[in-house]
Amino acid sequence: MRFCNNFYESVYTDSASCPRLMSDSHKKQQAPASALTRPTSPVSPIPGLMWFYVLWICLATLSAVLGHSEISRGGSLFLLGGIASTNFFFASIMRSEPRSTGLKQLLSMYQTIMAIAWTSAYFYFSHGAGDLVLGMYMTALMFSMFHLNTKKVLKLGAAALLGYLFVVLAKMLSTGTFIMSLADGIRFLVLIAVIGWAYMFARQLRDLRYSLQYRNEELQTVVERVTRISEVDHLTKSFNRRHIMEVLARERSRADRSGSIFSILLFDLDHFKRINDRYGHLIGDQILSDFANRVKGELRGMDMVNATEHKRSFGRYGGEEFIAVLPGTALTGAKRCADRIRKIIADQQFRDRYSVTVSVGVAEYQLGETVPQLLTRADEALYKAKRDGRNCVRESQREDHKDSGTVPNLRILRKD
Repeated sequence: MRFCNNFYESVYTDSASCPRLMSDSHKKQQAPASALTRPTSPVSPIPGLMWFYVLWICLATLSAVLGHSEISRGGSLFLLGGIASTNFFFASIMRSEPRSTGLKQLLSMYQTIMAIAWTSAYFYFSHGAGDLVLGMYMTALMFSMFHLNTKKVLKLGAAALLGYLFVVLAKMLSTGTFIMSLADGIRFLVLIAVIGWAYMFARQLRDLRYSLQYRNEELQTVVERVTRISEVDHLTKSFNRRHIMEVLARERSRADRSGSIFSILLFDLDHFKRINDRYGHLIGDQILSDFANRVKGELRGMDMVNATEHKRSFGRYGGEEFIAVLPGTALTGAKRCADRIRKIIADQQFRDRYSVTVSVGVAEYQLGETVPQLLTRADEALYKAKRDGRNCVRESQREDHKDSGTVPNLRILRKD
């Protein structure tokens, strides 16, 4: 008996203190409204291009100070004012709007467009800054590669190329020349090469994202499968003892927090040892499996007729003992449910040959009592059903339970 108590304490403690991933069925048992579909990662913050402007403003200023490039005072003020307004606008949207994936991609695209536009404006107002402009275009395209799809990267590359050509043509018309300089032609070819490289790199990133997504889905599937296996009894395909203890702990916590009610049914197949001795353990296992299927089917039917926020849970408690947790069900309703199941089991033969009966102990949770105390009351009611001739239902009457600081004795398996 002491071994049984220690075993229960270890199972109950582990189940209450070890958070873990939950499968679809686990979630449905907890709350249908929050049923698990597919875990999603939190949306990352919307990227900004503030670093882009700070970097290239510093480099442009350094180039002007060293005499490598020139820009008029009016052009500088226009560019600084426009860049500051652009960053203020995007920063306001990032703080006010929710961070969705679609908004992230949309803002990334428009930020890249504005970066290309301001780079082209700087190219137009400056003189001798062609190499800096080429680097600015490259930086803007590199930003887009990590946040946009390949088609959008290619379109933005075309926009950068057109912006560069437009400014070159505008400068040629303003100076009266009609032949592109060698330096501008080389930069144009380099920009084409950069756009092609950005497109190919964006394709590789896209393939990498798809591969990672596929691997994550495979991993999630494996985790869910392992979780289901860890929750289910391999013979009866109902919940195992550990998972049932977790359900009881959750229901108790919810009842103490919200004042809701729940009851438990403790089943024990009558004279099951005689069945094993007479027909063999293989037949006994088949009867256990059929019994679990019948009870689960009946509980599912009750869930459909009398829907509650939390689904009823059914599992194997040990040996030929099973337990059902009925959220939102008082003692009277739980007793009716138990008696209905008892009649179904007694009236229908198993495998069209074997007659089996079941005794049931019923207990409703009393506010403030522990899970072991609740199980003990259900177990005592079940023992009373055995003493009264089996094939009957007995309930545990409401009593005042005080926490004595010890774990009550629990019978795990009962010998007929």
